[in-house]
Amino acid sequence: MGRCRAAVSAWLGGLSRGEATAVAGLAAAGVATGDLLAGPDMGFGLLYLWPIGFAAWFASARAAVALCVASAGASSVARLANVAWSLQGAWNVSLQLGTSLVMAALVASARSRLQSERLLARTDALTLISNRRAFLEQAAVELERARRTHCPITIAYLDCDDFKVVNDRMGHAQGDALLATVAATLRGATRAIDTVARLGGDEFGLLLVDTDGPASRALLERLRDAIVSALVERGWIVTFSVGAVTFTAPPRSVEEMVVRADELMFAAKRSGKDAIRHEVLGRPTLVTSESGSGHASA
Repeated sequence: MGRCRAAVSAWLGGLSRGEATAVAGLAAAGVATGDLLAGPDMGFGLLYLWPIGFAAWFASARAAVALCVASAGASSVARLANVAWSLQGAWNVSLQLGTSLVMAALVASARSRLQSERLLARTDALTLISNRRAFLEQAAVELERARRTHCPITIAYLDCDDFKVVNDRMGHAQGDALLATVAATLRGATRAIDTVARLGGDEFGLLLVDTDGPASRALLERLRDAIVSALVERGWIVTFSVGAVTFTAPPRSVEEMVVRADELMFAAKRSGKDAIRHEVLGRPTLVTSESGSGHASA
């Protein structure tokens, strides 16, 4: 039973809006056929609400409204085919249309509210990028994909050096603006398939998919330079310590990925800050690179 429920949930979750609209339309057509064949003694008005609700939840409010109108029309045709048209029949069809429209609006509103709450739960309110929870969830997804495809995956932690000084000297409003600028720069300089997140405070995370060691090192250098340039333009003179690890073979867990990147980031800070510590981990080999203040070594 549990597997069946999971399979149905997966199928519903994978439906596109067009596919959901088609499913709802076919269900409504089935109800309309039953309405036409059943005759005047059986009422099918409530049954139309099921495909309408399905469309409102899985497709769109517009699709649900169109289905409301179509269902009312189908109900009218069924009545005309079985009994003579009357004022009572017109009232019943009007009542059916009004009820279905109200239900569609309520279901669509509930769906929209749920989606907004889910988005807020996964988004950092200040920077409008992913938060730590979303980052870890996506890391788990990408780790599973890396296991299937055998492609490399890179995780990086970036920490603003002496961020507390910015807050103390310039105020928290300037500190917030700095963090927002960092987030926007990171998001603008990475691919849509990569994940950028604020992990908390002045710490950011990057998840780079299908990115090997040399490409990761080059990208991290460019990102750090782009961030520093963007901040200097606004009068903020700060540096960043970066810890990154590229896994050419999938690690055992997301925790292993996170812990190693965190350790490398703190190692960069202990070595004098303004540095990048990057490792490439595979089954037989380990390659380490470090760069700071524009200098790199392998």
